[in-house]
Amino acid sequence: MANWTVFVPGEMLWAETVVPALERAGCRIKRGPRGTPGVMVEYPPEQLDALFGDVDAIIATPRELYPRAVLAAARRLRIITSAVIGTEQIDVDAATELGVVVAHGAVPENYLGVAEAVVLLALALLRQLKQKERALRSLRWRPSDPGLMLWRRTVGLIGLGRVGVAVAERLQGWGVRLLGYDPYVPPAVPQRWGVEMTDLDTLLRESDVVSIHVALTDETRHLIGERELALMKPTAYLINTARGAAVDEQALARALAAGQIAGAGIDVWEREPPLPDHPLLQFEDNVILTPHNLAHSHECYDALAQMAVENTLRGLRGEEPVYVRNPSVLPQWRERWRQLAGG
Repeated sequence: MANWTVFVPGEMLWAETVVPALERAGCRIKRGPRGTPGVMVEYPPEQLDALFGDVDAIIATPRELYPRAVLAAARRLRIITSAVIGTEQIDVDAATELGVVVAHGAVPENYLGVAEAVVLLALALLRQLKQKERALRSLRWRPSDPGLMLWRRTVGLIGLGRVGVAVAERLQGWGVRLLGYDPYVPPAVPQRWGVEMTDLDTLLRESDVVSIHVALTDETRHLIGERELALMKPTAYLINTARGAAVDEQALARALAAGQIAGAGIDVWEREPPLPDHPLLQFEDNVILTPHNLAHSHECYDALAQMAVENTLRGLRGEEPVYVRNPSVLPQWRERWRQLAGG
């Protein structure tokens, strides 16, 4: 039986599923220290060798940071697996330079769940679901503003990766105009789903619903700020189910308070969880706020746990993981794997 050591964070949502599955495959589990709720775990430099010097694989969650120093300290590292679809917590460039493959949980249950959540938020905001429920609970019958239909509206998609495309796919037949902004997407992708590609400013000016679907990079941090919000219609809604830092939250709060836009649906936060005095928490009816789990489901949790195990075991066996974030590393990774395996 194999004798691999797998590092698993001290806090992991699906540990009760992942750990036994890895142990059945012959892995020794090394648990990391538990962190402080709401604070990213940063492993002290003086502890890196003790924590990672003997590990063959790392399973990462969004609650810890894995910079170059951590990856370099893991001299036997074959694979680092993000348990979720995002990999912002991992220095992917450093992993690539070191010959380490980065796997992630890009399962359909994940990105399709996000797409469903976007459509949910768009409809709830346009139809004023919160206002109508509040009216009934206050014993008021039928508020004067009935809301708007999604039909014949313009939906702007910032980013046409898996989630953006899934949103476009789900809006087929709704009678909406789809605008897209993504400088990296191949032309065939938007063409298939009837998405009109344009520049960001035009998308913001013309959309009734703007939905963000970008990974967090230096380029996308605060992609939507004061200038961009000022371009939006006063009747438009902003939806962010991607990464909190893609939006300047302070600027968004000011725009909402000034009536520059009609409302927002926010599932992701720059700091998670947000502090109790976060300015977005003051808004009620025209803002829907959720704790970065609107897209989650039992199906998603089961699939992510299974994929974390599958990706990790594949990497340990020298097989290409199902979902790879840095595919350019694969030739170098195979050579690293052979060297580590003594072949």
